[in-house]
Amino acid sequence: MRGPIFEIFLKILRLRKTNLRLSLLKLPHHYKMYCSTGVKIAVTEAEAENMHNDDESDSDKASVILEELNAKMDQLKSLNIQVADFEKDDDTNFHMDFITACSNARAASYRIAPANKHKTKLIAGKIIPAIATTTAVVAGLVSIEMYKMIQGLKDVEKYKNAFLNLALPFFAFSEPILAPKNKYYEVEWTLWDRYDIKGDITLQELLDIFENDHKLEISMLSQGVCMLYAFFMPADKRKERCGMKISELVELVTKKKLPAHKRALVLEICCNDTEGEDVDTPYINYQLP
Repeated sequence: MRGPIFEIFLKILRLRKTNLRLSLLKLPHHYKMYCSTGVKIAVTEAEAENMHNDDESDSDKASVILEELNAKMDQLKSLNIQVADFEKDDDTNFHMDFITACSNARAASYRIAPANKHKTKLIAGKIIPAIATTTAVVAGLVSIEMYKMIQGLKDVEKYKNAFLNLALPFFAFSEPILAPKNKYYEVEWTLWDRYDIKGDITLQELLDIFENDHKLEISMLSQGVCMLYAFFMPADKRKERCGMKISELVELVTKKKLPAHKRALVLEICCNDTEGEDVDTPYINYQLP
């Protein structure tokens, strides 16, 4: 059975079905498959973490891949590639079959309801005009602002918000508004700021960090809708929780295990200054190991 990707590649590479089938049939005679030896599979989380620390960095792997690709660039010069223009109403080009398969694969990853080929075609019919009009304008305006950021412009008056309606047509630009500034002691912060805490530490260590480094006393600590710590909790309960790591405490209170893909937690805090007054502070970006 041939799939949509198979058929699309036939047309892009200007190959006939018979030629490609013969090439695929010859592959086992030219390439041998070998089983990798010495591969270790982590059984526990501790082993997985140790293996991750021992692995070479992503940048090193990317450099190796780029070198291999550059070495093979000459082999690609002989390819005679034909541009495949997207056409949703031609069922013989398998374009909609490919898009339907890819969109449903992505939908499954994000737990979105899948769509059949007919519904996907209706959606694609609405997307195509948008790409040629509004989407193109928005992409161009965003790119202009990105160039300003790359140039390191600090003056907010150099940046612009854009409002547009192509049906009227209407284009309007305005200067962005700076985020409101808050302050405790002599420290100014906005909603874009946060405290970065790396590594899984205990609740007591977190309290000590704020008391020693920021001169702040955490009176309440929460994650989502769950209260992790509060000054009015019973003394024995506070003592028990202060000795627990933050990740363990979150799992205890939420009664749910943290997902393996979870890399950070957002912790909200209420703090008092040295005079016992309530102060507004940024949230904590708690990065898990």
